Amino acid sequence: MVPMKKFQELRKQSNKFIYKSYEIVENENKIILKFHYQLDEAGKISDFFHQLSIDKNKKISTNFAMQNCVFHIGLAEAISYYKIAVPKEFVIECGTLNEAQKSWFLKLYFNGLGEFIYLNSIEVKQDELVRFTCKGEAYEKISVQTQENAIIPIGGGKDSLVSYELLKNEFPDALVFSMNPIVASQEVLEKHPQHAIELKRELDLKKILDFNERGYLNGHIPFSSIVGFVSIWLGLLYKTKYIVLSNESSANEENIIYNGQKINHQYSKSIEFENDFRQYISDFVTDDVEYFSFLRPLDEIHIAQLFATFAKEHFFAFRSCNVGSKRNEWCGKCPKCLFTYIMLCNYIDDATLQKIFGKNMLDDPKLQELFDALFQSEGIKPFECVGTYDEVNYALSKKYYSYAQQKLPYLLQKYKPKDVSYCLHVNYNGQNNLPEKFKNNLKSHVEKLNF
Repeated sequence: MVPMKKFQELRKQSNKFIYKSYEIVENENKIILKFHYQLDEAGKISDFFHQLSIDKNKKISTNFAMQNCVFHIGLAEAISYYKIAVPKEFVIECGTLNEAQKSWFLKLYFNGLGEFIYLNSIEVKQDELVRFTCKGEAYEKISVQTQENAIIPIGGGKDSLVSYELLKNEFPDALVFSMNPIVASQEVLEKHPQHAIELKRELDLKKILDFNERGYLNGHIPFSSIVGFVSIWLGLLYKTKYIVLSNESSANEENIIYNGQKINHQYSKSIEFENDFRQYISDFVTDDVEYFSFLRPLDEIHIAQLFATFAKEHFFAFRSCNVGSKRNEWCGKCPKCLFTYIMLCNYIDDATLQKIFGKNMLDDPKLQELFDALFQSEGIKPFECVGTYDEVNYALSKKYYSYAQQKLPYLLQKYKPKDVSYCLHVNYNGQNNLPEKFKNNLKSHVEKLNF
């Protein structure tokens, strides 16, 4: 059964997705958030139970009403279960959304599931995807007196490590946060145990996999939107004003346009989402925590050089490969590995770079197809967190000319260098939300580089 037929079949049924409830459990050692969802297929009920938990410490303050923030975390997390059958009806029993909020979440679900919609050959317009029906009560905005400190989410890749290294002196008490940390993230947390926030996220994975095996739908979700809502909650718990993301300008570029929709694997890392999210939080959740991306004015090229300059201690620890990160390795076969190698190849010497990745990735014939997809705009950009075609061509062209009389590695032998240097710039005055102190910090470090 082809995916589109399955989608149409599911939509014809009287299916409902139900956000039943959430629960905040607090004891001496932990704060646990529990979420209960249901899929109602014409009266056949399937239950899903989802959980987040963090260890308590003296820095945490729980003397405020958390319900509004936790309710919203549940709405963001629900997408992992909603996508199984993508029903038209989404019933919220534990809270309510006004019309503006419904429109906001409809946009998040539609664009955040863009890759899912494309890869499952689904044809649906934004206003047709889902209808929210609410049966609960509205929540008041949260007010907490926060301090001039920062929470920096650490994913284990080069970008968040750059943010951390550039900000650690200005914010010596900055908190580092990781959700189900991989080894690379764990190393950062362990270096600063007094400033570390480790959050455990537990999907109802067995049930999700059971539905997948029975032919239901599966695919990419806007995970960074979940990180966003969770980080706002953490900002309130730790009375910390700034949530400092590490999304760059190239996250704004779509992978492909499908049925008039821009399909962007990195939608929830884009400036469009960031602006929408900031406005939503201010309108409906709290005015006391500010969310923004520190690296937004930069291209991937700039971030690569910042990493090579200021994050040398992380060369052999960082991991961006989704395939290999759980095994603490670079798989050496995926678009993310090859893209990261290309970004760094002009700023880390060849011997060190090959030691990091286990080989010269530009000299691997098996990567030709991935290589072509990264620099040729005629195709579909890989559905990974990779940069723009101009950024890739800038790096490849610079590397190509560096060989002079030396033999070119395999993937560069047929490559034709391009002049794209005009595309690379630091745009401090463009679309970004950096507070002045963060903008000045970024400028001071970028000025030390030689572009």
